[in-house]
Amino acid sequence: MKLIENLAILSLEDFLTKPRKWDIFISCGSFEERCKRSSDILLKNNVEIDTSVIFNYKETDPQNRKEENIQKIEKDLEEICKSSYIFDADSVSLPSNGIKKFLLFLREKNINLSNKKIIIDITVLTKGYFFLLFNVMKKEFNLHEFFIIYTEPERYNKNNEESEIILTKGLDRIESMPGFPGSSRNSDDTLIIILGFEGRRSMEVFNNINPELTYAINGFPSFQMGWHKISLESNSTFLQESGAFDHMFFAPAVDPFETRNTIYEIVNEIRKNNKNMNIIISPLGSKLQAFGVLLYALGNKKIKIVYPFPSTYNPDYSYKYGPTWLLKVNLKKL
Repeated sequence: MKLIENLAILSLEDFLTKPRKWDIFISCGSFEERCKRSSDILLKNNVEIDTSVIFNYKETDPQNRKEENIQKIEKDLEEICKSSYIFDADSVSLPSNGIKKFLLFLREKNINLSNKKIIIDITVLTKGYFFLLFNVMKKEFNLHEFFIIYTEPERYNKNNEESEIILTKGLDRIESMPGFPGSSRNSDDTLIIILGFEGRRSMEVFNNINPELTYAINGFPSFQMGWHKISLESNSTFLQESGAFDHMFFAPAVDPFETRNTIYEIVNEIRKNNKNMNIIISPLGSKLQAFGVLLYALGNKKIKIVYPFPSTYNPDYSYKYGPTWLLKVNLKKL
């Protein structure tokens, strides 16, 4: 077990060696095979759950894999939950609409999140959805303590023609994450980008913001050996044109708390030179690094979070599943 201040990061299977019970489990269906992993582990370890909710986005799924995966998750959860629901969310790229519907859904089903022991699988929750979800959970239900599950892919698939990892297709829009608009003061902008595998998305955000100064955080150590090199190579044009090569930081891809610490370090460096600089962060890296950005932003409301919402997600970008992690979070210590 690896303890990190207010976060405990460990294998979900290791944690379940003792009997466990939660009030509410929130998960999400997807065309990715790894979306089924957490419910499978919970079932095999005889976990007890009162209520489960499975998010079902409106998204492109030409091979109908999402529906099959949701059926498998639902079947697993019916074995260990007193009640289980499928929540039909809005478009995968419209988190504000989706979370508004989710709040109505909770009221209709008489599900109260306050003072409950909650576990949430963020594996395939899009960043827009989970940023807003946790913000709403903290504000509307005064939730501060909960558990997070994340399952890594075994690997990311490369595009056959370009030999690149392509997770998304097209650009719908670039805008601030709902609930994280940042400061409205008229000042220069500094951009911090958490590097992912798609360098074009970094360039899109950079060109949209046109910042005075740009920093980058790369996931190292990475989930798998060499993955940090892929993100550097795919972002080489962005790093050169933005000047972020001169302002490069590193944080473990699996560790949101260290990502949050690294952001603190960068922001302190920026503030020493210009106290009035607007800070904008774009979480394009791993889901757990994005969660680190969320932890920082929840405690620092003047920070703006910007995201390039894609037109569609590539249904073939990941293969099977790797380790499944469990994180214990306490927002009171932010």
